[in-house]
Order: sequence, then C-alpha cells, then structure tokens
Amino acid sequence: MMRLWLGFLTVLLSLPVQVEADDVTVLVVRHRWHTGIALPADQLSPALEFLEPHFSEPQFYEFGWGDDAFYRQNDSLWLRIRAMLWPTKTTMHVVGLAQHPQTLPHTDWQALCLSAEQLGLLQQSLAGYFLLDDEGQLPAGDPGLYGDSRFFPSRETFWFGNTCNTWTAGRLQDAGMPLRTFLTLTAGQVLEQLRDGKQTGDCLQSEG
Repeated sequence: MMRLWLGFLTVLLSLPVQVEADDVTVLVVRHRWHTGIALPADQLSPALEFLEPHFSEPQFYEFGWGDDAFYRQNDSLWLRIRAMLWPTKTTMHVVGLAQHPQTLPHTDWQALCLSAEQLGLLQQSLAGYFLLDDEGQLPAGDPGLYGDSRFFPSRETFWFGNTCNTWTAGRLQDAGMPLRTFLTLTAGQVLEQLRDGKQTGDCLQSEG
C-alpha cells in the first residue's frame, strides 16, 4: 500500500503546473547587494500608470528600493554601515528596460509565474512605496544608476531589519507568495526562498 501511495505521489509531482492564459512571467533580479522586481511594461496596471510619462516606451520596468544615499553610491563602506545602523530615508529606483532582463548582466535572476490576480496585488504593493505629490503625480526624480532609470522619493525607513531584500520579499509576499520577511536580509536569502517554492520558472516553461 505504501509503495502504491508513493508511486501515485511521484506521478502527481511530475505533472506540469497548470498555466492559465493570463498568467505573467516576472523576474526577481540581483545586482550585488540589491534585489529588484522586473515586470512586462505592457502589463502595467492603473496603480502604476503614473510611471509612464517618465520613461520612453520600455519593454520591462525594473523596481528596486533601498537607503537613499547607499543606493546611489553602493561602493561606499561608510554609507553601507550607516544604512544598517541608523534608520534612514529611502528611494525607489525604477529602470525602463528596452530588452528582456535575462539578456542583461545581472548577478543572478529568477523567473516567477504569477497569476493575473497576483500581478495586480504586486503592482498595488509597489505603488504604495512611491511618494506622490498633492495631485497624485510622481515628482520628476533624479537620474538613476544606468540606462533609462530614475530615483524617486519613497516611503518607510531603511535599517538592519528592513533592507532592500526584506522589501523585495515583502512585495512578493503581498502578491501571495509564501516568502518570509523576518531576517531576510540578503539577496541570496530571497533567491533561495524562491527556488524552494512552487512558482519558479517562466510561464511558458511551466506550461511545457
């Protein structure tokens, strides 16, 4: 009986994940210390439409969050120590990518297949971190780190228990993914949790 049950379980686990027509592939990307989230520009929801005037028809948007000073100069040891020890103001870094994130020189990346509902929740969560003006518009921001990118003022503070990688895990958790945010401090911890889950891989691969 036990052998029969184990055989049945093996067959179930080997079956491909059912992919719905409106599922969307997003990517978690790593840049050294930082992780970010990239999603297709043609899937941008009304929650984030305030970004469109600031970018030139990108194929993807990549989102990152972190300490305002360290994010802009991430080779500074002093700024890194300061960011970890004292609560500091934060920034959103947004890149308008002209090509798929997989073609770019990230340190690492992981594709995820999200349902339309999960993608909507993710974008609502991302939108909540932008500081808009009294008319609901996004300030012009400052030039970003590379390509068509901008730094925008953000909400919340950065400290040792709330790093850029805690933030990434939190946004994915808001989208319904079973990630832990407590003591998720490094980029490697984010990617390791994702790879232990069930939604890794792009939607086309999951379908196949």
